[in-house]
Amino acid sequence: MRGFNETKFNAPAFMLVLLILLGIPFLIGLLVQYNYIQDLERVSDERLTLYEMTLESELQKYEYLPYLISENGMVSEFLAKGGDALPINRFLYRVNNIAGSSVVYIIGTDGIVSAASNWDKPNNFIDLDLSFRPYFKDAMRGKEGQFFGVGITVGEPGFYISHPIRDKGDIIGVAVAKIALSPLERIWREGGETLFVSDSNGVIVLTSRPSWKYKTLTPLDTVMLKKIHDQEQYPGFQLQHLPSHTRTRLGFVEEFTIGKERFLKRTRGIPGTDWGISYLTPQGPLWERTLGVSLTTFVLLGLAILTRLFLRERRLQRLSRRQAIEADHIRDINHQLAQEVEERKRTEHELRAAQEELVQAGKLAALGEMATAIAHELNQPIAAAKTYIASCQLMLKRNKLDELAPTLDKVSDLGDRMAKVTGSLKSFARRSSDKNLEFDLRQAIKEAVSLMKHQFHVENCDLKLSMPGQPVLIIGDRMRLEQVLINLFRNALDALHETDAPQINVKLSLENGQALVRVWDNGPGVPEEIGNKIFEPFVTTKKEGIGVGLGLSISYKIVKDMGGHFRVANRAPSGAEFSVQIPLSTKQQEG
Repeated sequence: MRGFNETKFNAPAFMLVLLILLGIPFLIGLLVQYNYIQDLERVSDERLTLYEMTLESELQKYEYLPYLISENGMVSEFLAKGGDALPINRFLYRVNNIAGSSVVYIIGTDGIVSAASNWDKPNNFIDLDLSFRPYFKDAMRGKEGQFFGVGITVGEPGFYISHPIRDKGDIIGVAVAKIALSPLERIWREGGETLFVSDSNGVIVLTSRPSWKYKTLTPLDTVMLKKIHDQEQYPGFQLQHLPSHTRTRLGFVEEFTIGKERFLKRTRGIPGTDWGISYLTPQGPLWERTLGVSLTTFVLLGLAILTRLFLRERRLQRLSRRQAIEADHIRDINHQLAQEVEERKRTEHELRAAQEELVQAGKLAALGEMATAIAHELNQPIAAAKTYIASCQLMLKRNKLDELAPTLDKVSDLGDRMAKVTGSLKSFARRSSDKNLEFDLRQAIKEAVSLMKHQFHVENCDLKLSMPGQPVLIIGDRMRLEQVLINLFRNALDALHETDAPQINVKLSLENGQALVRVWDNGPGVPEEIGNKIFEPFVTTKKEGIGVGLGLSISYKIVKDMGGHFRVANRAPSGAEFSVQIPLSTKQQEG
């Protein structure tokens, strides 16, 4: 009988075992790393798109300001003929407050600030020489200027937008709006993610890491430093180089190293600017997963090899008197190993399936909220904003400045409305923070009717409104309830497209401690097969390509959150009637 110790050493077999033991875990680790990096790339692209849209929206929100100021006749007359600057300063102060910008001001052709919204502050811009600023030079050449820099008076960074002011074709000055982007950085920091925005020179201008701000990704030469210094773009900052290194891994992903931190980097340009936004994903989880899978594979292979050697040793001892006992023992071991392997495979399969379901659910939720709910809820405010802006332009042409401020207030309110919608991507699944506010339901109805006034006129629709003379007070979120009413008006208008004399009726009444809003039309009504499920998501009576079937579902949830009821019925001889019933506030019930 020859035992294991008596066998000759087989060098090729040993090398093959060593290659399998080390090579397979390495290859599996690379495969896991490749798949995980692809998942991170997809997630990074989604997050980068979100942050890019947020930043782009913040910049575009104020693009109209310099143009609006430049078209004001009072401003043009002041720059052309001179005179008292106080009325201009007050006008700029009102515009700045309504728009929510940092500061707006007017520069003469000599580069000296002649009027500003902060004229009454200690560190105001009046008589400040800004002829060296690129945005002033661009506007004097007849172009719209954009520039990011640190203010030379109080040292606050901001994004500057400029527009030339013309009189009879000649440029007589420049209108400028400064936008503070610091709140955006604060939101990034609170989100716990790592990203930064850099300009064309590689200077980091916005970031979630305060220690990186105004550092450069690459060393700047003397010529570029002198140019930045002459423009006083970053006064008081040394623009030191941020010690970083970028290299390509696996042929398609950028690895970004800063000090001891290593990230996967995704960068994208921001349209309309010379900026680039970069999103960084820490590599720690990547290496933990790769190392964990590799070690697990190594251990399993080692166990398999050791088991093989053990079985070989036992087979060589089959002539032993303990042959039967050892054979039974080996069968027990094989059975136990088979169960462990099967359990490991089953667990791994369940984990992978759960992970895929979670990733897919996240994607569907993001797509559903961003591509449907937000787009649907922004349609009406955008249309109303266009109408108000057109009215402002007409008022400016007719020099009706006393009517401009109320209309701008409405534009600002619409901006707040849209900002609230885009700032709460999960509004459909989460309750509003304003649900405990008391408001007059009549005012909400009037505001909704006002926003839809232009659409009623375009559709040649007759609107009949009936409301009580005394206030109707309820508790809830006024903005979301206005969205419900606007959605009902839009649905009614869509249903009346083929009606000869379209008519919409709105009636507010009080019934048994409840406020009842009824909206009905003289259209074709709701089909019977849809009536029972019209408040379900993606159910619509509109033609294909017009509606997505989410409006009434969202409206139903809003009313339910306010403790109310939402019903639909057909009227005789034709038309559909939607009724919204909401409890009155305790104050009104007791009164």
